[in-house]
Amino acid sequence: MCDMCDGASVEDVRRQLMRRVAEHDFSMVAVQGEHDPYRGRSHPGFVYSVGLWCMHRAPEVLVIAPRALAAELVQCYAERIIAGETFEPGVGYDGFFDGYPVMFEFVGPRHYPEWLASGFFLYPDGEFPVLQMLWPDEDRVWPWQSGADPRVRAAQPVLTDSGVPETWLSGVTGP
Repeated sequence: MCDMCDGASVEDVRRQLMRRVAEHDFSMVAVQGEHDPYRGRSHPGFVYSVGLWCMHRAPEVLVIAPRALAAELVQCYAERIIAGETFEPGVGYDGFFDGYPVMFEFVGPRHYPEWLASGFFLYPDGEFPVLQMLWPDEDRVWPWQSGADPRVRAAQPVLTDSGVPETWLSGVTGP
């Protein structure tokens, strides 16, 4: 259950987020997946970071996945950023987790209000970069490639402005 659903005020949530950023250099925000029967669409669950941009000048990260996995991946990304590592959009990173490669794409700013609402507590002007971490299915096929598992494609929408990878070049910068 979210903090506000559990009775916390918006100001309480904002202060708690700021406190976690001050203590740990970042915070994680988890959003539970939901299905809207009236609109006939589902919104997958996801986790994102807040604070890495202001504390380390590194893009925030968003991972669309079941909560435990997404939190683990955001934590791994944040620890690597805090240790000084950098990640570039469109580049494949082999073995990021469980032997699976990942790649990153910039989240289009038009997606920020729906997907990154708590980020506006720290960045009220909406000026903060966010990378979406993406990964292939079990057969190493990326969600946007033909032959991708339809479940992976549906569960992992690409949040660029165009809805497809914009920096990934097969065989050049990506796998």
